[in-house]
Parts: sequence; structure tokens; C-alpha cells
Amino acid sequence: MSSALYPLVPPFVAVVLLLARLLIDYGYRFGLVDQPNERSSHSAIVPRVGGISIFIPYLLMGLGLVIARFEFVQTNAPYWVGLFCIVLLGTLDDRLDLSSKLKFLVQFGVATYYVISSGNYVDDLYGLFGVGAIPSWLGISLSVITVVYLINAVNLIDGVDGLAAGTSLLSMYLFSTLMGGAEHLFTFAFIGIGLIIFMGFNFSGKKKIFLGDAGSLGLGFILATMVMEFLNSGNGHATTLNLNPVVVGILVLGYPIADTLRVFIIRLSIGLSPFNADRRHMHHVLLDKGFSHFGTSTFIMTCVGLIVLLNKTFAPILDSHLMIFINLGVILLIHLFVRHRSTQLRIFWRSFSRGLFNPVKSLWNKYVSN
Repeated sequence: MSSALYPLVPPFVAVVLLLARLLIDYGYRFGLVDQPNERSSHSAIVPRVGGISIFIPYLLMGLGLVIARFEFVQTNAPYWVGLFCIVLLGTLDDRLDLSSKLKFLVQFGVATYYVISSGNYVDDLYGLFGVGAIPSWLGISLSVITVVYLINAVNLIDGVDGLAAGTSLLSMYLFSTLMGGAEHLFTFAFIGIGLIIFMGFNFSGKKKIFLGDAGSLGLGFILATMVMEFLNSGNGHATTLNLNPVVVGILVLGYPIADTLRVFIIRLSIGLSPFNADRRHMHHVLLDKGFSHFGTSTFIMTCVGLIVLLNKTFAPILDSHLMIFINLGVILLIHLFVRHRSTQLRIFWRSFSRGLFNPVKSLWNKYVSN
């Protein structure tokens, strides 16, 4: 990130903090709230203003950088236009509860616009299962479907405090590290700051807020665009990797991809629509096993981090196809452990996470209560 942008950090932090606190009252007043239902993991009405408190200043800052003629912003119009449309869609859904068909239609439209206008789409599988370059029409079609899938995958894991925000923060860090470049570091830095501030409110017993669809759909779109840029061979990001780039992309977004796919398969296997809402996501399983919201989020994020570390360690010496099966095996072991050793796991994780994070939570609760 350019050093010229460093002075923007303090005012951005101040604006996000101020907006998050101010929008709580406006959320109640204008109906931007989450009403608990039979699938909810909370019992009180909570404002859905976390996403807009991050994206309003972020989008306005992007507009300012366009006016100031920062090249990395000016040349990335499809990203900014697409993000604005997705955040607006999420905000309207938070207020009006839009139909699923309308939301999918808009998402497909935005995804198609981004993929074609930016030229960032999957055009090569880099030898995965023997497949190399693929035709443009196929790459564009697969990429549009992937963007829509990822937008909704992040939205679907936003069912417990801190999970969507935390996993998105980790994924943005990994992608920005892999690709470098001013635009990726800029996104990680400012969205990352916003997410850290949001999680402070989200985990707070007082002044609690949710991301809302504006936040989760917006995060899903950002991550989807990062995947598309990473996998497009013309950008050259894949040339220095020891692991197949497609596998890397899947690993970086492994939790939302795997959990959403797992739930879709379960629903189809019992004759339900894959889009039928239920409590089969992994965060629901952990909550039903007695984990707290905080324990659920930190446990899942720790597992994701350990899987990333596993791949970083062994990818240079093992075949990409073998790594796929190793990762599937690790995920299966974690799932079986949660299913059959949940009591012991819950007791251990509660003690571990409380000792590690409670001092930070106490300091933050003092801030938001003032």
C-alpha cells in the first residue's frame, strides 16, 4: 500500500467507530434489525449495521481516490461498481427482506458484469486432474457461477458472532500476501481494520451489532474478485506457487466453500432444496453441542489456520492431488471429533479461549459501555 495512503488510516478508524455507534439507534428506528426466529442463534433484536458502517466509508474513500487520480483505483472500476451494487442489494435486503429470486438475479448480473468487464476469470486449471487452459466461454461461465457461489457462501456462514468477519479477514490476508499489489493491500488494510472494529461490537454484550447482508454479501464479493484475479493466468500470480493455484484458491476460502457444499449435499440427499434454510451448518452443530458464539468462531478459525499451516509446510514436497486428499482427510477428522468428542473438546476450548481472549474482551466492553 502506498505510503501516501497512511494518513487516511486514523480518520477511517474514527469514522467506522463513530458510524458503528451512531447507526445502532438508526438501525432500530428504520428497521435495519435482525429479528430472532427458530434458526437464530440469538434471542434479542440486533441492529444489522456492521456492514454499512464499514462499507460506507470504504466506498467513499474509493471515490475520493478516483477523484485524486490514484491509478490502482481508477483502473479497477468493475470492482468498485460491483461492490457498490452488492452492498446496496444487501442493505435493501436487510430492510425489505427481498425475495431469493431477485437477489440471485442481481448477483448474477453483477457477477457477469465484473467478470466480463475486468477480464478476471478462470482461464486455466494449471494441470489439475490433467486439465490446462480452458475456452473463454467456459471460463467465463464457471467464473460467474463461482462468484455468485462465494457471495452466498460467506453470507451463509454468517450465523454466529465473528465467524464471517474472522474467516474473511484471514482469507483477505492470505490473498493480499500471495498477490501483493497496492489494490490488494489497500483492501486488506482498510476492510481489515473495519472488520476488527466490527468484531469488537459484535462480541460485546452491549452495543451489539451484526454484519447484515450488506456486510456478508459485500465481503463475499470482495473475496470472489480476489479469487478471480488470482486464478487468471494473465495476471501471473500463479507462477511462483508450489501448489496448484486452483487448490490454493479453494484452500484460502476453504471453510465457506466446504461448509456450504456439505450442507447442500445433505439437503439434496434427504430430498430438500439446497437453498432450504436449516441448522445444519458447522457453526450450528457446534452451538448445539454447547459451544458459545465466541468459542465456535475461534475454534473454526483456528482449524482453518492450522489447515493453512499444514499446506504451507507440506505443499512444497507433496503432489497437489495428494494434498487434496490430505486436506479432505483432515477436515473429516475434525468433523468426526466434533461429532463424537464434543464434550471434551468444548471444555478444553472454553478454558483455552477464555484465558487467551478474555482480557481483550474486558477492555473493549469498557469502551463500548461508555
